[in-house]
Amino acid sequence: MKKYLALLLAMVMALGMLAGCGSTAEEPAPETEQTETVELEKIVITEQVRGYHWAPAYLAQTLGYFAEEGLEAEFQTIKGSDATVPVLAGEAQFCLKGIETALMVNEAGQAMKILASFTQKYPYSLIGASEEYSTLESLAGGTVAGGQSANSGPYSFAMACMNKAGLVPETDVTVITMASSGYAAAIEAGELQAAVSANPWSAKKLQDAGGVVIVDGTDDAVIEEIIGSATYELFVLMASDEYLASNPETVQKVMNAVAKAMQWMETATPEEIAEMLLPLFEGADAELLYDAEYDKERGIANYTGYHSESGFQAGVNLTKLAGGITTDMTEEQIYDESFLDAAWEALK
Repeated sequence: MKKYLALLLAMVMALGMLAGCGSTAEEPAPETEQTETVELEKIVITEQVRGYHWAPAYLAQTLGYFAEEGLEAEFQTIKGSDATVPVLAGEAQFCLKGIETALMVNEAGQAMKILASFTQKYPYSLIGASEEYSTLESLAGGTVAGGQSANSGPYSFAMACMNKAGLVPETDVTVITMASSGYAAAIEAGELQAAVSANPWSAKKLQDAGGVVIVDGTDDAVIEEIIGSATYELFVLMASDEYLASNPETVQKVMNAVAKAMQWMETATPEEIAEMLLPLFEGADAELLYDAEYDKERGIANYTGYHSESGFQAGVNLTKLAGGITTDMTEEQIYDESFLDAAWEALK
């Protein structure tokens, strides 16, 4: 009997142990932390060249403001064609260009709008080859380079300067197109008496080689006398009317990020700006810092993104003078700052 009870007790204990094991196995395993990957919407921004004065667009990417809006920007430098072509073809969404381009494409019937202006002063300079060519009048009979395109801002500026001095192109002076990379060699060979510099760094390089500033576009009094306005919102961000109408939410996200970048840039030091731009300007440390310092000193950057009426009218006059357009245009034809309005309202 004792053996029977012992056997029965052993069986009960065994069943209890099995039941205990079963209950442990049924407990849910602790949840593991999972990181959700957010897929960013890709936007393509075209440019003719990579240039400091479009800094707010680049900073929106490097500072992470595009990502905050759910976007990722790819900047494409267009060679051998105009940077507006992919935008008008629907292959890109936004374009970094000048006000002259906006005027020209709209007169040609290809509707595009300027969404924001990144500069408020004329950043160009006319540099004489040497002390011998230190005034506009001294260029009579000589050759002046106005950038690589006849329908460009530098060419328009060269024409305006000649017009101010009473020098008639092709009669009193020859205004040619030439890439800025060819300036130094042409000056050394005596083939060029002056050239338009489109950014502070290139002006510095020409001056280091013995060049002389004839016209400083950042000097309010000087530039107002030449183009009729102390302000000139040259460097802009554009998109096609078609894209604006069909993708307003994405456009607003872009402008939110750009407004944040302009706000950051206003209080940042030149060193901070240069550092944050460097990922998109590989190897250009010295150039970026020089341009940033020059920009802060001369007040070239536009920290609101809006245009002025006088700057717009000066753009129309210069583009007509260079042959880019033949008719007067209205601000409504080339500007849509409503997205900029909404961005600033959100930031407030």
